Amino acid sequence: MKKHIVLIIADQMRADALGHLNGGRVSTPNIDKLAERGCSFTRALTPAPLCGPARCSLFTGLYPHQASGVLLEDKLGVRTPAENPLGFLTDMMINDSSIKEAPLLTDILRNAGYHTTYAGKWHLGNDCIHRWFDEASGYDNNEYLGYLRKCSLPLEGWPLSDSEVKTERTPHMSIPKAKVNPLKPEQCNDAWIADIARNYITSRPVEKPLFLVCGFNGPHPPFKIPEPYFSMYNPESYSEPENFKPTAGEPSCKEESFYRTLWKDHGEEWESWKKTSAAYHGFCSQIDYEVGRITACLEQENMLDDTLIIFVSDHGEQLGQHGLWHKMQPYEESLRVPLVMSIPGSPAPGKPNTSQASLIDVPSTILSFAECTVPESYQGINLLNEEELNRPRLLFSEQENLGTFHRENDWRMVTDGRFKYVRNLGDLDELYDLKADPSEITNLAESNEYKELRCRLARNLETWMQDTQDKLAE
Repeated sequence: MKKHIVLIIADQMRADALGHLNGGRVSTPNIDKLAERGCSFTRALTPAPLCGPARCSLFTGLYPHQASGVLLEDKLGVRTPAENPLGFLTDMMINDSSIKEAPLLTDILRNAGYHTTYAGKWHLGNDCIHRWFDEASGYDNNEYLGYLRKCSLPLEGWPLSDSEVKTERTPHMSIPKAKVNPLKPEQCNDAWIADIARNYITSRPVEKPLFLVCGFNGPHPPFKIPEPYFSMYNPESYSEPENFKPTAGEPSCKEESFYRTLWKDHGEEWESWKKTSAAYHGFCSQIDYEVGRITACLEQENMLDDTLIIFVSDHGEQLGQHGLWHKMQPYEESLRVPLVMSIPGSPAPGKPNTSQASLIDVPSTILSFAECTVPESYQGINLLNEEELNRPRLLFSEQENLGTFHRENDWRMVTDGRFKYVRNLGDLDELYDLKADPSEITNLAESNEYKELRCRLARNLETWMQDTQDKLAE
């Protein structure tokens, strides 16, 4: 029988929130153990720093602008129509858009004998999830609210029910305020999702290999989390990042950005953000605990040594850096994500991998591991193939305007791992030397010294946009 596959997706978790990548500053022992059994990519990026588009790439192997129903102007898919930003920005509570692509990934796995299951946040349309999976649960937040009522638990234990952790501005969305959740950890939404995933493991048809996806809601804000996680990290131990304030040379749209406005609302001095950062890391540790419960269940079922486990996040979180809140930015805080794999029979377990990797590689890797043919349409590589990994490659990412409230420009990004070039449509472009300037403080786009490099990366970006039929290609 083929080996099992488990894909675990956190929401809005930065790569530097993993203990094995930050010297243990954040406690993530269970995810660290996954890395010890395989590898962790130190340079993994999201193809789009926004929930729906990133998840679209995770399941289709396509860039968001390639997938039907993804482009904002189509008013169809995983991005919200410009005239209705509330549909997206209430986030997990309302999801009235659906991915239009055929479920190639899971159809191929089904044909190879896999039983396909999904637990938790899906965010690609509740009306289509059962086309993708044999079994799915936990993706509808009303189901969790029903659980709270059934257990006679306070509804404010669901953070999105709490107006204190949302802005009073329009649109109504989460803010950086940190608050204690009255629920016990085992009653919280992500524990409930882990319970669903564990049930899929124990109730699986034993004659079939299992493909399980577990989508956590955390550590996506609001940062309303239970004890002991809320107080796990001391806010006073957090020093101000060197790129906390807005930097000279940024595109002009950043000053008008809705996410700059929310940053100012919370506080333009680092003192206001210490508790936010500490609570965020507590949330990351809470997610790690739930990851450990899933791997423990696999071990109890004698499946752990026969299971490829991939842990990722759809995108990162600005946490106030660059004077911005949330995500959707071409900066490292939004773009870099965890990508950890526990690999059965790994020849060099625990070795960090510095190769460039992307979430768009995940579906190709899953199908290759399952010994299935990867569709020609897939844009990623097989991360288990050393030859493919060792080839120099460019990574790309994208973001489109969410509507008039957003007050930012569409952008496209390309990086060779050392330099990053960002085309901001109708605004100042950006170029950063990630080795000399990892905090992206100095924009080199207007420097004559880097003109040739900027032009080369701009050509690379334009070629990619044309090859992938990006409507924004020149």
